[in-house]
Amino acid sequence: MNRLAALYDMEVEELLRHDLAPPGTSLVRTRGDLDWDPPTSVLLALSERTGVALGDVRRMTIAGQVPWLLDTLGPEPEPGAAFNTYVHQDSLLLTAKERHHRPVSGWRAWMPASGPLRRACRHCMATAPAFTVVSQLPLTLSCPEHGCTLTPTIGAAGTFLGWGPADTTVPAPSEAVTAMDRRTHQGLRMGAVTLPRRPVHVGVWFRLLRTLIDELSTPYSKLRIRSRRTMDQIWQTTGHPVRAGFVGHWRCYEALPWPKQQMFLEAAATALDLIEAGDVAGHGTLAQLLTPEPHRPVPDGTPPVPTPRNYWKEAREARNDAIALAQEDPAAARQLLSALTALTHSETIFQSIRENLISAGIPDDHLPPTRAQTHLPKTRTGSDTTVTY
Repeated sequence: MNRLAALYDMEVEELLRHDLAPPGTSLVRTRGDLDWDPPTSVLLALSERTGVALGDVRRMTIAGQVPWLLDTLGPEPEPGAAFNTYVHQDSLLLTAKERHHRPVSGWRAWMPASGPLRRACRHCMATAPAFTVVSQLPLTLSCPEHGCTLTPTIGAAGTFLGWGPADTTVPAPSEAVTAMDRRTHQGLRMGAVTLPRRPVHVGVWFRLLRTLIDELSTPYSKLRIRSRRTMDQIWQTTGHPVRAGFVGHWRCYEALPWPKQQMFLEAAATALDLIEAGDVAGHGTLAQLLTPEPHRPVPDGTPPVPTPRNYWKEAREARNDAIALAQEDPAAARQLLSALTALTHSETIFQSIRENLISAGIPDDHLPPTRAQTHLPKTRTGSDTTVTY
């Protein structure tokens, strides 16, 4: 809306009043309402004038991210229950026994109590001066397009007047922060986040991240010795004091000033990186999502049962082959008759078998007429001797 208004040399309120709000429509009170939950009539007008689908326009608002980014914009069904439902349903670093439920009245996930944050990417502001919805929430630390750290700005809601104090140094985001923010922006664009174990719905990712931040803020008096050592390792690697410097009491993340929120986001990115690298063990219900699927050897299985050999079928096939050969070859015919009558001394049986072979298509002249002629010894005459075999 800021960019559209600037093209016509107008203020956003003027563009809304004279061009986008149908007669009788209640105007948005502040520019922040545009990012929060603008009237449907304004979204319809924007969709018609820009050619962008209504669903895509609505997803540019906080209301368009319900119930994935937060459960609801309306009143809680039960006072104080929203926090426990969102943050305490699962765990990541800690066991369930170390998670202490606490009611937080009027709580909305990721919505800063002091109002929208004023952070922006220097490269983006040089070409298109406008605040994205995500940059106004304590949800990310870097620009998804340029990879640089979002820098605090000076200005009223929806306007940019300049950058923060000149002596403020903004270091480049760490690899852990870049990896965490990349997943967040992937979830906002695609609706799913790719984790080492498997892809998860973006709603799972937002709750995993918010649960991790809450675990990092747990007072040490509530933790076991093992968990204290884990927290010490995470905060020491991050480079910030434990629990961002808070001692004893607990404060809700959304109610913290931005510098403290920034520390918690950096600690969360460090914890995710350490868990994935195997340097820190997660003991919660969601921890397995950050580790690769373990190798599980699969046995070769049961060898296939061989098909029983059908000897009768083989015999029939051999018989048919022998008959077919005997129909063409006299020698094969004599050999077949000899094999079939080898165990009989009866001429009657011999003649019966011979007739059966003739009935099977073997020519009569291929078969010896009597049994005696079938079993006569063969002789071979040489020049000097006669051999019988």
